[in-house]
Amino acid sequence: MANRALVVAGALLLVAGGGLAGYGVTRPPATAGMAPDASSMTRAVDQLDSDIKIARAAVQSSAQAIAGVQAVRAGLSADKQTVEDNFKTGALAFHYDDKEVIELGIVQKKDGAIKPFLLQPANGMRSSNAGKPGSYVELMDDHLLVTEVVEVATLDNRDLQTGYVMVSKPLDLAPAFAALDKAHVAGTLDIAGQTRAFGTAAPGAKPEPMALSSVAGGKLVIEAPPTAAAASAPPYTPAGGGIAGFGAILLVVGLVTGKRKGPDAVATRTGLTPAQFGSAQTQLSAAGAVAAGQTPAPLPGASATFSSANLGPGTEIGRWEIIKRLGSGGMADVYLARARGEAGFAKQVAIKVMHPHLARNDRAVEHFLDEARLAAQISHPNVVQIQDLGKIGDDYVIVMDYVDGVDLERVLASARAAQRPVPVDVGLGILARICDGLEAAHRATSADGTPMNLVHRDVKAANVLVSRQGTIKIVDFGIAKAAIQSHMTMAGETKGTPSMMAPEQRVGDQVDVRADVYSVAAVAYEILTGHNVNLDVAALAHLGIENWPHLPLPSTQRAQLPVELDGVIMTALAFDRERRPPSCAALGASFEAVMKRNNLAATDKDIARWVSVELDRLAA
Repeated sequence: MANRALVVAGALLLVAGGGLAGYGVTRPPATAGMAPDASSMTRAVDQLDSDIKIARAAVQSSAQAIAGVQAVRAGLSADKQTVEDNFKTGALAFHYDDKEVIELGIVQKKDGAIKPFLLQPANGMRSSNAGKPGSYVELMDDHLLVTEVVEVATLDNRDLQTGYVMVSKPLDLAPAFAALDKAHVAGTLDIAGQTRAFGTAAPGAKPEPMALSSVAGGKLVIEAPPTAAAASAPPYTPAGGGIAGFGAILLVVGLVTGKRKGPDAVATRTGLTPAQFGSAQTQLSAAGAVAAGQTPAPLPGASATFSSANLGPGTEIGRWEIIKRLGSGGMADVYLARARGEAGFAKQVAIKVMHPHLARNDRAVEHFLDEARLAAQISHPNVVQIQDLGKIGDDYVIVMDYVDGVDLERVLASARAAQRPVPVDVGLGILARICDGLEAAHRATSADGTPMNLVHRDVKAANVLVSRQGTIKIVDFGIAKAAIQSHMTMAGETKGTPSMMAPEQRVGDQVDVRADVYSVAAVAYEILTGHNVNLDVAALAHLGIENWPHLPLPSTQRAQLPVELDGVIMTALAFDRERRPPSCAALGASFEAVMKRNNLAATDKDIARWVSVELDRLAA
């Protein structure tokens, strides 16, 4: 009976206390602000970071370009009037970004005194770092001033003075602050100790710093509002909680003492004895650890004593026999090998062996393994297929299809040197196949059907193989980006080939499939015009983005090109990714439409005939 009384009393106290605490919690907070929109806040911060990175690349390129003009050195050795005249009508009267502020001057070596010769425009914002070579970001009221200062050796009086070029670009912070305010975010922008508050923080807000990857030491200190419960905290809430807690204790005591529960009860509910239950937990943890490690298993027949240092013709790696070395890259050597099987079966494969010194670098190993893991999920005729991934001794190896042919870059370089343009039909056929392969990669899924969201990130002619049979194969997913990969690219980290990569990739922003669309268009320009492409946004930033891409229209470079290709290629090369085709499938369809309207076609045999001639010329 006593036990029942405890149960009843405990239950009543639990209900009453819970109701009181719940009433307190559900009351409107006395000082509750609107919760921040996390996704909008992230977008606003990323946009500010991106704007700073682009501005830094622009001023750096402009400063270096101006410092390289001979007239600058001559003018800084003369007088202020000479510099001004050169800038108005002389050698410095060239187009520059009208949002940039340019300052030229000299620094006296004796006392470090700064003597500006020119400030253009005259009312432009002036950095406090004149004459001090380096990169700077300063907070000035509602602007960030991004500056690059380059030292210039004067022609005369070198022992007494040195010249400088300073290029600055003011960034209006109002759009960034407006975006943060729209996301209900308040806080402080901190640039090297200079601060600017934005928004109105709620009482009791907790500061949470968010680093800006574009500025060393730069950060946004977000004032996160307190939770609704903490903001209201009525006095009866803890009282109700205490009453409910005491009621819970009485309830448990009554139940436990009313019906004794021993080890057998655990066995009844779980189907295991206590000893078996503990054993099952241990087994589960061990299995989980193995799955998470994802260490490649030794390849069949592999010898633990194998060493990549002594690989050569005739060396056996498991069931593969090395024929010759094909080449070497920054991460691995590639060998042609012969796979042997039953009843005289033999097949040529390519084996990629990671450089031994990189095997101690965990990040490099993950890059290497991700290449195989990601590419293995793509099954398409225009993507090199991965056959195996494993470890032999201490060496990681990838076994893949061997493509008997050549990379597209070598063929294009040879044709360019001999002034032999790629036939238009063959060029468009190759591009359509590249788009097909990349589209398959972009749509690839993992074994459980989860989209991989893969982006190649290094599409260029060197990573496109052309076989003697006329097949086109995309290779090298070593720096591909995917949602399921083991490692993650760090914020602001740039990987790929700068001359071919999309602007957002060049400055370290997040990328999607439209970055690959951009790179395919850059390859298209090279194939169809016969001219090299350099679209490094950092190198060309001084030209601005208004006329991006800074390339002549393709049809002006080669009379045989259909004029409609101008729009296809230049749109895919748009600085703003929102203006580009949404996918490689869309870009490929545009190439195919041009071919159809102009009665052009290219089968594998057509491509094979072209590459065979080029290979013969390369061998000659």
